[in-house]
Amino acid sequence: MKVGGLAGMVLMLAATSVVGAEPWTELEPGLELARFDSKSRQSSAYGDLVVLRVDPTVLDLTVVAASQLDDERNRDIREWSEDFDLIAAINAGMYQADKKTHVGFCMVDGEVISRYPNNYRSAAAFDPVDDADPPFRIFDLDEVPLKDIKHRYRNVVQNLRLVKRPGKNRWEQSKDRWREAALGEDSQGRALLISCRKSWSMHDFNEILLALPLDLECAQHLEGSGTARFWLRHPAFGEWKEPGYPGPDLPIILGVTRPPAVSEAE
Repeated sequence: MKVGGLAGMVLMLAATSVVGAEPWTELEPGLELARFDSKSRQSSAYGDLVVLRVDPTVLDLTVVAASQLDDERNRDIREWSEDFDLIAAINAGMYQADKKTHVGFCMVDGEVISRYPNNYRSAAAFDPVDDADPPFRIFDLDEVPLKDIKHRYRNVVQNLRLVKRPGKNRWEQSKDRWREAALGEDSQGRALLISCRKSWSMHDFNEILLALPLDLECAQHLEGSGTARFWLRHPAFGEWKEPGYPGPDLPIILGVTRPPAVSEAE
């Protein structure tokens, strides 16, 4: 009997819950999903930590910001995804008290929408000017200056660093804990959209990520607690719902899209 949709995905993920089994399930070419129990650090069909692995040579990453739109209207994560035909979406980073301005430097499609960098030491970049550069890269700003990155890429988002390349936990232990939305990169240059429903200190969260079979090279913090949002709707999976779904309106998000030729073919 063929089982599709969410039920089929649960069965496929349940089959990966055996220790040592391959945790990844392909949703479509260039898009893979894994779920883990963050406490046991094992693959689990009902795990609280979800990771969407995106091959940037097959699918596109995009940043959508309210400040670039005619209506300048913030949207919840589902509205952003539906209005802009996104396969998946996650916070692009924290924002200022005006609920419009990204914290740190942010450039979208070559337009600087947040001009002032801060001391955060991570910058995610994609859509390179020169095809010789990687299509997606998380840079450590104490190794590569921001001024060089923004000349090489059309999209640059500065955020708080979690894990420094290659796989170095940069957070000391703390009593503070929160649910987390994060962006990572693996050793093959694939983007990892990461959402954890369980609250951890960032030191422990980093240790969890580094212990999982993610092949994680580096990662940056996107958002925490109730503002941390992740959205995925796919025929091979169903729909992922965060606590308090769909959650607060956001001024800027990071999304995954199909290239125009792929979308038109469908």
